[in-house]
Amino acid sequence: MLRRAHAVRIFTGAAEITDPSALDDVELEETLPRVLPAARGLGVRRREQIGALLWPFTAQRIAQWAPDVIHQHFAYGARAAVSAARRAKAPLIVTMHGGDAFVPLTPLGERGIRARPALLAMQREVKAAYRRADLILAVSEYIAGVIAQGGGDPARIRVHYQGIDTDVFTPADDVDPSPVRRLLFVGRMVETKGVLDLLTASSAVVDDRPHELIFVGEGPARAAVERVAGDLPHVRVLGGRSSAEVRDLLRTAHALVLPTRVNGRAREAAGLVLLEAQACGVPVIAYDSGGTSEMMAAGETGWLAPEGDVSALQERLAESLAQTTEERRDMGRRARSFVVQQRSLVSSARQLEAIYEEVRR
Repeated sequence: MLRRAHAVRIFTGAAEITDPSALDDVELEETLPRVLPAARGLGVRRREQIGALLWPFTAQRIAQWAPDVIHQHFAYGARAAVSAARRAKAPLIVTMHGGDAFVPLTPLGERGIRARPALLAMQREVKAAYRRADLILAVSEYIAGVIAQGGGDPARIRVHYQGIDTDVFTPADDVDPSPVRRLLFVGRMVETKGVLDLLTASSAVVDDRPHELIFVGEGPARAAVERVAGDLPHVRVLGGRSSAEVRDLLRTAHALVLPTRVNGRAREAAGLVLLEAQACGVPVIAYDSGGTSEMMAAGETGWLAPEGDVSALQERLAESLAQTTEERRDMGRRARSFVVQQRSLVSSARQLEAIYEEVRR
């Protein structure tokens, strides 16, 4: 959105671009192939590691470009941005997406001996970003609180919700969602995303409220879900799907379910899939974890259950499945309206543009 009115250049140590259209009208500069061309043939993870070590070269190139504003995403890995901001005397904005906010709160004793140097290095980077940033943007009020706990200056913390493209995620035109009501999970297949809780809750209500349950995603818990699903004819596990395929599945869903649980000390930072579903006119059901409640209007666009309360999740599923066609349609309309009015990519970009102008003054 911003590239239509501004010159935008992305600087990175190494990149892996799977959708070339994502870079339309945006310049991308990778340090690794410029400094070490022979590294092109390495695997993604190795290139990422080496590219991070080349941060002084990245910082130099950023400063040479003379940016009006430097915007760093994720506070770990921010050394190039912090250094470039000092060199170019440019304002620095850092967006915290979730995991990076918990880095300063993680005791070294929670990591093995070999992993501690990496954690210590990340903690130094995050703290340096906190000190240098003119503004620290949090993706939710929940993450803003975590940043403050970890040493971020509350006076420089601002919530900036990431929006989704409501011209891409849209309801289907005159299509019956599904002959059988379909509950959909989209996300990483790990236990902390509540996938096993969802299986339990769904199985408890399926006899009284027939439905099918579809899991979309990859992760270490997929095998466990598939083992349980082998005895449950109403459950399907599809694995990973493209963004377009996810959108098409959302359009057929009765509701999206995201029962994320606490993971160590971390909870759901935001949950953009909740916004994608609602933009498609699909109500959502979720555990009240972290920033989840900020991504919906509970009672109006979907339901919240206390985090980890499988019985309550079961009740929310039953309540959703008991809706009449008209009740479901009305909730879907409210869900779409909520995202368009409060969480769209257009509004998010406008807010970000105003933030850029603010820090330039």
